[in-house]
Amino acid sequence: MMNVKFWKIEAAGNDFVIIDHRKPLFTEKLADIAIRLADRRLGIGGDGVIFIEEREDIDFFMGYYNADGSGPVMCGNGSRAALYFVFESGICRKERLRFLASDGIHRGLIQDGGISLTIRQPGKIEEIQLESETAYLVDTGVPHLVRFGDKIESLNIYNESPYLRKKYDANINYIEQTRASRWKIRTYERGVEDETLGCGTGATASAITINKVRHDSFPITMSARGGDLTIDFRDELLWLSGPTRKVFEGVVSI
Repeated sequence: MMNVKFWKIEAAGNDFVIIDHRKPLFTEKLADIAIRLADRRLGIGGDGVIFIEEREDIDFFMGYYNADGSGPVMCGNGSRAALYFVFESGICRKERLRFLASDGIHRGLIQDGGISLTIRQPGKIEEIQLESETAYLVDTGVPHLVRFGDKIESLNIYNESPYLRKKYDANINYIEQTRASRWKIRTYERGVEDETLGCGTGATASAITINKVRHDSFPITMSARGGDLTIDFRDELLWLSGPTRKVFEGVVSI
């Protein structure tokens, strides 16, 4: 057993355990460590676990693992939490950063109003014909199925989400317009296998779909249960922005 320092950070409702792993701490697989730490009853609890590692020529590598141990994978809100941690803990006090995730290099921006990062622009948006509607499959570092709807707050998303998540190996997003360039969103996340309070790559995939299919203009705000996320397209780059905060820090025996 060893004592390991960690921070618990939430980003628009997604909560993460973050560990400074620049000097490797574990001989056990990181996926197994993530499963134990993310357990909400027997561990610290979180949608995922992030290990900050060193890499040459960039500021850091974000190793993100879902609560079920799948990873490393890309996570939009996890990336924003990682940027917050790296800056606030003193690892890198730059306001503009470059970091590596599983899907490639991203830019990060630290501002008083929130934490922003660039998201990989998807290629083709694939139309998926469901029983009574057309949904859209979009890859923003991880795959997302986007569904337009009404009254999504009262929708039981567990009726179809587990089936669709397995069929398309994707996160499932339900969106509803409230006014111009502002939408509600709920997401059933792969790797968590549950609804989460927010999803950065899901909000981005949804905003791209809204722009292409409904012709709503950027910036587009996606309101999740955990907070608002804003997606903008500027300087030929796709940016995801939103709130991030430290919940607590501590030491865990592993």
